[in-house]
Amino acid sequence: MWISDISIRRPVFAVMIIMALVVLGWISIGRVGVDLFPKVEFPVVSVTTTLEGASPEAIESDVTDAVEEQVNTTSGIETLSSTSAEGLSQVVITYDLDEDVDVKAQDVRDKVSLARANIPQDAEQSIVQKVDPDAQPIMSVMIAGDLPIRDLTQYADKTVKERLQRISGVGSIDVVGGRDREVRIWLDAVKMRSYGVTAEEVTAAIRREHAEIPGGRLETPGGAAEFSLKTKGEVKSVDGFRSILVAFRQDGAPTTIGDIARVEDGMEDERSYAELNGKRGVSLEIRKQSGRNTVEVARAVREALDEIRTTAPTGIDIRTARDTAVFIEGSADDVFFDIQIGIVLVVLVTLAFLLSVRATLIVAIAMPTSLISTFFAFYMADFTINLMTLMALSLAVGLLVDDAIVVLESIYRKLEEGLPPMQAAAEGTKEVGLAVLAATLSIVAVFVPIAFMDGVVGRFFFQYGLAITFSVLVSLLVSLTLTPMLSSRMLKNGETDPENYGRIARIFDNGYRKLDHYYGRLLEWSLGARWVVMVAAVLAIFVAIAVARTIPAAFDTRADRAEFLGTVELPFGAGLEETRIVASRVAHAVSGVREVTTVFYTIASDAQKSVNKAFFYVGLTPKDARDEKFIPIMDSARVAMLRAAPEAKHISLSDVPWISGGGFSDFAMMYVLLGPDLEVLDAKANEVVSRMRASPLFADAKTSYDAGKPEVQVHVDRERAADLGVPVRALAETVRAMVGGVKAGTFEEFGQRYDVRVRLEEEQRDDISKLGMIQLRSANGQLIDIANVARFDVAAGPAQIERQNRSRRIAILANNPAGAALGPASAELESYLDDLHLPAGYSWSTEGKSKRMKETGAAIGFAFMLALIALYMILASQFNSFSQPAIIMLSAPLSFSGAFIALKISGHEMSMFSQISLLALMGLVRACAAAARADDADCDDFRPYPGGNFEQPGRGVPQFHGRACDRGAHFLDAADAGGGAGRLYADGRCAGRHCPDRALFPADGRPLRARRRQGARRAGGVTSAPQSVAFPDKPKLCLKPVLTARRG
Repeated sequence: MWISDISIRRPVFAVMIIMALVVLGWISIGRVGVDLFPKVEFPVVSVTTTLEGASPEAIESDVTDAVEEQVNTTSGIETLSSTSAEGLSQVVITYDLDEDVDVKAQDVRDKVSLARANIPQDAEQSIVQKVDPDAQPIMSVMIAGDLPIRDLTQYADKTVKERLQRISGVGSIDVVGGRDREVRIWLDAVKMRSYGVTAEEVTAAIRREHAEIPGGRLETPGGAAEFSLKTKGEVKSVDGFRSILVAFRQDGAPTTIGDIARVEDGMEDERSYAELNGKRGVSLEIRKQSGRNTVEVARAVREALDEIRTTAPTGIDIRTARDTAVFIEGSADDVFFDIQIGIVLVVLVTLAFLLSVRATLIVAIAMPTSLISTFFAFYMADFTINLMTLMALSLAVGLLVDDAIVVLESIYRKLEEGLPPMQAAAEGTKEVGLAVLAATLSIVAVFVPIAFMDGVVGRFFFQYGLAITFSVLVSLLVSLTLTPMLSSRMLKNGETDPENYGRIARIFDNGYRKLDHYYGRLLEWSLGARWVVMVAAVLAIFVAIAVARTIPAAFDTRADRAEFLGTVELPFGAGLEETRIVASRVAHAVSGVREVTTVFYTIASDAQKSVNKAFFYVGLTPKDARDEKFIPIMDSARVAMLRAAPEAKHISLSDVPWISGGGFSDFAMMYVLLGPDLEVLDAKANEVVSRMRASPLFADAKTSYDAGKPEVQVHVDRERAADLGVPVRALAETVRAMVGGVKAGTFEEFGQRYDVRVRLEEEQRDDISKLGMIQLRSANGQLIDIANVARFDVAAGPAQIERQNRSRRIAILANNPAGAALGPASAELESYLDDLHLPAGYSWSTEGKSKRMKETGAAIGFAFMLALIALYMILASQFNSFSQPAIIMLSAPLSFSGAFIALKISGHEMSMFSQISLLALMGLVRACAAAARADDADCDDFRPYPGGNFEQPGRGVPQFHGRACDRGAHFLDAADAGGGAGRLYADGRCAGRHCPDRALFPADGRPLRARRRQGARRAGGVTSAPQSVAFPDKPKLCLKPVLTARRG
């Protein structure tokens, strides 16, 4: 080939080409980001609308329905879901993955503006925004100490938070567990009655008397100077609020805030809580900006925290409670370690088969050059170093030497024919150049369809497929440039003569001769009993099918991250203090579970600020420092939590999710019931959940519906209110100000501003019987008791109403306990749902991981068919035959036999990683099969390509020793088990079955035995056991690096 000829004649040119790629790749390594998985852009848009005081039912009918009706007309919607809660409507539109989220967000804004006419005027302006599924906290920083909670909050919010927000890449930071300073105006209803003052008048007085308003500007005569004018009317101290004038009594005496209220320099209401290992503090939940690299941001935050600690006041302890980047960095390090072990194993195995240090060096140089150069492609394609790309490189380690060994073996044969090294390198490379190109294209034909699969799985494996494609294309360039150039300079005539071997090499060579001998006898038997071999192959396929049916299905692999999450939910109505007491007991119980090192929990840290929910993060001893797996530890923690909190409404534990958004929930399983009546849906959902709780396949089973939220409802007598001149809105605002409190302004001190809040005294507002004595002013100026126009009733209603595709829904949620896989559990749950016999107008659907699992199977099946077609086209072009490629492609189902058996023995599930490894096998086994098919004379050669066939299972050695499996390499276990065993099995079938295949389907119509006898005569009459013989009329592609037959 022309490129190899130029490389041989101009060696510096060949070296510079490869060095240029290596240098660019080396520079790119430092510029490519590190993350756990590739970033998947889910086109999701949300519409949030607030209507203060409205019930979930009113929100659904007045707000949510109007918004849904308009946005439902936009194209490309996959799922339209909504949640109607008290005072809040949130509509979430999930579009097809191919849609542009920016375009869809603008479409939604246009539709929401049309819906505004049908939404109550009291509702605030709807907020339309793109949803970043990756906007989960990447770090939780805990600030604790002996200082009062107000001082801790002040330091956390004004010092630590502001310093961290200056870091490039840091997004929002939420403060959990803190209580900021607040000026409290505690109204006394009794005094207000005696002074004839309402809450609205107090609020108006503060806003009127506590103000700082700009007055414009002043210019001196002639315009020589200019001054700004500002009225300084703000209160300068907290006590100053007591003297604010509210009104004048009938006798003309002034009424001030001090007359009717108690002014306190206090703190805002305690609405959240955080605790780390039994010590209370303030937690900062740090999120990164959209599109920024997790590891880079986390490293910058760590450096900033180290600086902050050096200047922190005495008594303040700053700790990192949770850091997701630690697992990401450890995962990358572990897989890099696996790749290094794989490279070493390939080199050693190659040396064992080539029996030449120089030849091994020529082959081995293809690995580092190809791997490093691939990072330049990563940088240009905007890829990251993540588990998908690292898994691709780990798999590619064995593939990178394929082309180099084929070229080297052909050059070896030319050297044995007596050609000079340079001529042997040129002719040897030219002879197999087309075959090397076809072999590489066959691998590309398998992995490119992986990169372009549909659905979520296609997005995750996009970088995986292209990473392998990049690396093997670079290895092809190396094999056609650097390999022949080095061979022409480093190899000598007679190097393959066994007489020149050393003592150790002779031992290996003698072993190979014995293997050749036994293999020859086995091959002779196979040729004589070829139908037996074919029947055995068919039986192997049936065995593979039978074994595959016993392997449970799953969407992903449960990785041992040495951490997990938990939720403790108390019944609605539970206050923050009660939740804290229960959560403290649970934390103490979990801390006593073996291998638990960290227990961090927060209350009301979710988007709904639910004070009845505590969220736990539990850290474990690193995997390499413990013997027990994390799933049994989770089960023990679940038992401890259930015992510690018998009053809890629901307790659940889950893995730390590695996929956010795209319809995934915090639970492993999510099915939804759809229909018009919530009572019917609730009854049917509870019926299913009852059966799930009795099955060992499910854990933490629950529904998403809560109908028992207690509430106090104010029922207005509209006729009487109209007669007395009391507007309903004025009544509602008075109740809100007196009970919930209202912000009347801000107070500045030492450069910081704090809220000023007006609210009724606690003992008066918490007693429902006393709420009726609250007064408000009517239209004619009279004071009217609320009890005269309204009544207070205690009732229970739904906490929130969920809808999906404009139909009400209730979700059924569950996790999988130890020993239960997602596939069997989903099938069992679906049978429960089928047994419901839902009435007309009701249905159920699959969501979450169960839905994605089904989509994954369909996407991989499509990629499998596409890869088969592409492989057939390449092989047909190479062999110029329509029938010969079918023989090679029969290796794929046989390789699945070994893969399924390995998955079964190792206990792995049929996850998307396992399925991808099966698809990859088609490209991996093609090299051996095509090589064996390419040279009919060398069917008795037992020394096929040595490196890649043994590298993949060999890479599992560090995992079995327990190091790499600690973190990210766990995701590779299923791929290694399936791919490695399948490839070894396929290599054996390649040697033992392809020759009988050719006996049944000869390429030139002659019986294979006749061709073998003819080959023996041409070789000079080898009389011993069948030896490897080369034919001059056919290129030799059996990848045998050293000829074992001695020339007579």
